[in-house]
Amino acid sequence: EGGNRGRRQLVAIGLCATALLAFANSFGAGFALDNKALILEDPRLRAATPQNLDLIFQHTYWWPHGEAGLYRPLTTLSYLFNYAVLGNGARQAGYHWLNFVLHAGNVLLVYFLVSRLMWEFWPPVFVAALWAVHPVLTESVTNIVGRADLLSAAAVLGGFLLYLKSADSVGWRRVAWLAGLMAATAIGVFSKESSVVIPGV
Repeated sequence: EGGNRGRRQLVAIGLCATALLAFANSFGAGFALDNKALILEDPRLRAATPQNLDLIFQHTYWWPHGEAGLYRPLTTLSYLFNYAVLGNGARQAGYHWLNFVLHAGNVLLVYFLVSRLMWEFWPPVFVAALWAVHPVLTESVTNIVGRADLLSAAAVLGGFLLYLKSADSVGWRRVAWLAGLMAATAIGVFSKESSVVIPGV
């Protein structure tokens, strides 16, 4: 058991290192296109105050440029965390680091999820490594506002794992896992609307 745990830890380190090598050149990317409007021009992000929190939950994603049909308060809160709490302001590196941490977390979720479904050693490693470097994820990781996709993916992957845990449990443990699934669904939906696929998954 100890050997398996050590091997899994080495795999996790290797997967995160692989993802970092693939996206190391993203940390210098600036606030292009939507990033300017959603981060640099959003007055709600200037300070972590109750008033700004109210504005984030009262208005949609593109406010104050307009009200759109996208309601992603948790994604906007993550920008607030970078801008005001961590003090990144208009310096892009911190935003990219948080995007990378979310991506690395998703890579590990893929590894754990496939490990639950397939008991062999190498297939989960291969699938997670493919997720770590696949070009289809370039925009989500490299573009700061791609964070909505990263948060949504974390909710879907985490929600699936929580459901599998609940299926293997009984009594109050099953209720606890299902409550976690509900929380993951809420986090996902308020990060990006595509997370509504969680109940279907």
